Amino acid sequence: MSDAAGVYARADGLRFERAAGDPFWAIECRDVHKSFGSNKILDGLSVGFPDGMVSVLLGPSGTGKSVLVKHLMGLTFPDRGDVLIKGRSVPGMRMSELLRMRTNFGVCFQDGALLGSMSIFDNVAFPLRQHTDLREAEIAEIVGHRLDQVGLGSAATRRPSELSGGMRKRAGFARALVLEPEIMLFDEPDSGLDPIRTALLCELIQEIHAEQGGAYVVITHNIAAARTLGEYLAVIWKGRTVQAGEASDMFGSADPFVRQFLAGEPRGPLGMD
Repeated sequence: MSDAAGVYARADGLRFERAAGDPFWAIECRDVHKSFGSNKILDGLSVGFPDGMVSVLLGPSGTGKSVLVKHLMGLTFPDRGDVLIKGRSVPGMRMSELLRMRTNFGVCFQDGALLGSMSIFDNVAFPLRQHTDLREAEIAEIVGHRLDQVGLGSAATRRPSELSGGMRKRAGFARALVLEPEIMLFDEPDSGLDPIRTALLCELIQEIHAEQGGAYVVITHNIAAARTLGEYLAVIWKGRTVQAGEASDMFGSADPFVRQFLAGEPRGPLGMD
């Protein structure tokens, strides 16, 4: 799929001709519907995130972003439609395949999701001990490298409760990197951070993506972070994609909702309801 020409579903649900060698979707949702009881969360969502780029997913609160992440990880499945990771259908995977697929994901949660009873070193080492047969000396080398990358080399013996919120996020980033995932998901990484620490975290994400490559997807409400990080943007609302595309096109969008949301303007289709 990565090198073939053909007709593909575009991020906004339309179809387009794709030339050989164009970027392909590392992640793709095709007409995904999901309800919980009478509450419809995803209403025909079609969106893709290209490989090799930092993408940003934006949208108002309660519009389905967290439910979408669970679909990408195979933690829940669509009522209708399909979710594909590197061209493979997630709902069609056996459990053994799902477990393998999940090791190719790194996920950074808002609070780092660290285990409070463990040191930072042991938190970062946890995926390696769970999913590999590496010796402790090899694990120590990998963990040390990742902690140094995120600026926490001197904090290895400390516990999460001894770290600031920004440091816990960086520790979570280091843990997500140890299995060298092909896809990284960041769930509001700037939440609770001041503007300076947000800028530093964005810089770190860009630096490591430049070194590692792969598909990075950042979920955020922070438009400044989206401008800094996003090479590709997708805006969703009411469980559907409003518009998606390269950042330069999105910030110049004529769509009234996209213009309002990316400019943070009070007047437009999005109100207080």
